[in-house]
Amino acid sequence: MKTIRSITICLGWFVLATLAMTSCDKYDFTDKLQGLGERVEALELKADSLNQAFINLNAIIETIRNNGYVTRLEQNPDDSYTIALSTGKTITLRNGRQGTDGADGQEATLLISAKQDIDGQWYWTLNGEWMLDATSNKIPAGGKDGKDGQDGKDDNVIVPRVRIDNITRCWQISTDNGVTWDYILDGNNQPIRADGKNGANGADDLFKDIIVSDDGKSITIVLTDDRTFTIPIIPRK
Repeated sequence: MKTIRSITICLGWFVLATLAMTSCDKYDFTDKLQGLGERVEALELKADSLNQAFINLNAIIETIRNNGYVTRLEQNPDDSYTIALSTGKTITLRNGRQGTDGADGQEATLLISAKQDIDGQWYWTLNGEWMLDATSNKIPAGGKDGKDGQDGKDDNVIVPRVRIDNITRCWQISTDNGVTWDYILDGNNQPIRADGKNGANGADDLFKDIIVSDDGKSITIVLTDDRTFTIPIIPRK
């Protein structure tokens, strides 16, 4: 009788231990799923933020090419600036770097900017090199020949778009308004991961600093490649 009772007790402890391990595995699996979902959401937000930064930079270059100016400048509680431009567009820029390095602290190169060529036109650049379209032509930034699209719109301007591949977690870029996508490569011709060992910096890193002149008559916008854009401030009356 004692033997049966002992076996019963042992079986009871075995069942409880099994249930406990199963429960732990369940919660561990749930935690992992939740963590994965949070990482995917963070990557999507990173891409969305960077795409908005490209649109903002295009608006800045468009303003400069058309001898425009800032009509309203407001500093927000989160240290960002709301900037109304004479072109009729309003953008919001954050003051300072908002992103973080990759998991091991190594910074991969994902630097999209724009610079002026000898023809006076501004063109998009990727990691210091001219960004080219499918026909190997440089891609104008801020409006070709200093003009917007019809009726003041910039429909004819291609603004780069980026996304993160759901499978590889690597950065991709489109230079044809999202029709085709190519991987962004590092110096070793390897795709740049948005997370992990060679994860690129955060999406808001396109803009490094925002400086308002002491007399309040101009604003200087500094990119992460140290390129600067200075726009006069002429308040709208």
